Amino acid sequence: MMNDSFIPVRYKDEYFEKLTAFLEECLPQSGRVLELEGRHSFYKDIENCFFEFFVMFDGEDIIGSAAVRRFNENDCELKSMYLLEKYHGKGLGRALAEEVIGCAKKAGFKKMYLDTFSTSTKAIKLYKRLGFEECEPYHQAARSDVFMELALK
Repeated sequence: MMNDSFIPVRYKDEYFEKLTAFLEECLPQSGRVLELEGRHSFYKDIENCFFEFFVMFDGEDIIGSAAVRRFNENDCELKSMYLLEKYHGKGLGRALAEEVIGCAKKAGFKKMYLDTFSTSTKAIKLYKRLGFEECEPYHQAARSDVFMELALK
């Protein structure tokens, strides 16, 4: 099935190989390594690990992802927000983020959290433009050193 390019679409299991190829290319661009048999094993069970998971295509290839993970009935987390570097600066990351924020609002969540690296300066600028504010750590994170929250109205 062909997808309209640059429009976030809900993840389907049939995208798994394309998602894996995307993550193998994208994660190293921000100093990460895909570990499907380790800390990234949740990508093998997206349906049960995320409230919603979106991908963005350019033609047949996934170029971006963003997800919502439920904490409880009021709180959720923005997860797996990735976009290939060559697509930065085109408003596509914003489109992905707005899709998951809208999904979280529609689901009735009151607050969305995220964690990231202080070296992810472009992402942090985007999050601030979307209304996220820095907050105290909301969980133990081995790698993340920036924590943010957004009130969903």
